[in-house]
Amino acid sequence: MKKFGLVILVLVIVCFFCYVSCNSNDKNEQLTLLNGKLLTIEPGDHWQGRMKLFLFFSMRKTPQFAIWIENNQGDYISTVFATGKSAKNNWQSAPKEGRPETLPVWNHKRQINLDQIDIVSSATPKGAVNIQIDNNSLIEGQEYNIYLEINHSFDYNNFWTESSSGVNGQPSLIYHAKFAAGSTDKVNLIPIGHGSIDGSNGNIVNELETLTTALTIIKDVYMVK
Repeated sequence: MKKFGLVILVLVIVCFFCYVSCNSNDKNEQLTLLNGKLLTIEPGDHWQGRMKLFLFFSMRKTPQFAIWIENNQGDYISTVFATGKSAKNNWQSAPKEGRPETLPVWNHKRQINLDQIDIVSSATPKGAVNIQIDNNSLIEGQEYNIYLEINHSFDYNNFWTESSSGVNGQPSLIYHAKFAAGSTDKVNLIPIGHGSIDGSNGNIVNELETLTTALTIIKDVYMVK
């Protein structure tokens, strides 16, 4: 009898989380940065993935992502935004080292402590979000690089299988663009490659042929004044 009651309790909890996930807002995610410039992320068909729980139960999940700026020499300048779990290394049922494979390029690039990252981090946005970023480190007219790294866990395909990629599935996808500080030109970020499958390094692998659903997490991402 006790076991039956425990099963009912588990089912109620699972149904609750599925309901919350299924009723999340699908509006575009928006972040402001660079002295009034607006970075817009338009969610794609795979923005909300699904994670199988047990039997016929599953729940929606949103991706982890981080956005940061580098100079033309490849030196890290600052993080614009990072989802909370990645910024704080706060994962459920993860090994002691956390999940370095989730956003490996950003994790290897950042050179600031977690307290500073807390200022620009939150749970993955489900609706419109606006964050004003301090850009005192950018020089007007100088050219910079902006990167966005995004990843869904358990995002398997025929190439990145559970046996070959663990809980990660397809590796993180990297978007990139160059921009001039203070410019009013529209800047489109485009996918250029993926990160390490196991998080062992911060290199960008310049190939996209093995990625499928990862390429549809984002529909479009651009900056405009």
